[in-house]
Amino acid sequence: MKKCIALSMHHYAEGFVDNPGLKERRLSELSTNMATLLRQIAAVDGAIAGRSACPPEMMQDSKFMTGEQKRKVLGQWDKFIKGGFSHHLFTDAIYQHLNLHCGFIAHFNRMGFYSTYWNGDFIAFAKQTDMVLLPVPGVFINWERFLLSFQCWGEWAGMGATMLHSLKSHLSSTLRELEGEVIDAFHHDLEQLYPLQVEERKRIAEEADTYRRKVVELTTKLDDMDIDSFLEDRIASYKTLFPTLDPANFVEAGLVSNLC
Repeated sequence: MKKCIALSMHHYAEGFVDNPGLKERRLSELSTNMATLLRQIAAVDGAIAGRSACPPEMMQDSKFMTGEQKRKVLGQWDKFIKGGFSHHLFTDAIYQHLNLHCGFIAHFNRMGFYSTYWNGDFIAFAKQTDMVLLPVPGVFINWERFLLSFQCWGEWAGMGATMLHSLKSHLSSTLRELEGEVIDAFHHDLEQLYPLQVEERKRIAEEADTYRRKVVELTTKLDDMDIDSFLEDRIASYKTLFPTLDPANFVEAGLVSNLC
C-alpha cells in the first residue's frame, strides 16, 4: 500500500481507511491542510508580485556571490522544499543567503533560524513512523511571518523570485498529492460502503413489505369491526349460552338504535 503523507503528529498504519474513526480524522486533516496550502500559495503569489523566475543558467555573478554559487543555493533550496523542509537539508548556504540577501534578521545559528519557521519535531515524527515527507503546513509553521519577511530587492530580486516560484511549485504539487488522496478515499468509500448500503436497503425493503402486509391485515380486520358484525357476534354468543331466554331479547334492530 502507498505510504501516507505526514500531515500531523498522528500515525496512519496500512489499512487505516477501514477504520471509520481514523478515516474521518484523516479526511479532516486533509481538508485543513489543503485549505492552508491554498492560503500559502496565494501568499507566495503575493510575495512574487508578478516577477518571473530567472532560469538558473541565467544567474550572473554579483559582488558577493558568483553565478555558480547562486545556482548551488537555488538547487539546495529546491531540494529543501521538495524534501518536506527537512532540517538536514537546510544548509548553511541557504541560511546565509536568507539572512544576507532576503531581508531576514540574523539568528544565533542556522538551527535557531530553522526552528523559527519550521517544525523539526514534525520531521522527526514523520521519519520515525515512516511516513512521506512533503512541504505541508504542519512543518512550515511560521509561513506567514516568513513570507512577510522575504524580500526580492536589488540585484537579488531575480534570485529571490526564483526561490519563491520554486516554493509555489512544490506547494502546488503537494496540494495535488492531497487532492489525489481525497479522490482515492472517495472511491474507497464507494467500493466499500455501497455494498453495505445495498444490504441496508434490502433489509429496509423487507421490513417495509412486512409492515405493508400488516397494514392490509389490520385494515381488513378494521373493516370487519363495524357495529353489525359486533352485534351478530354478541347475539350468536348469548343465544348459544342462554337458549332458554326469549330470542326477542336479542333483537338486533333495537340494540342498534340504543348503541348509536
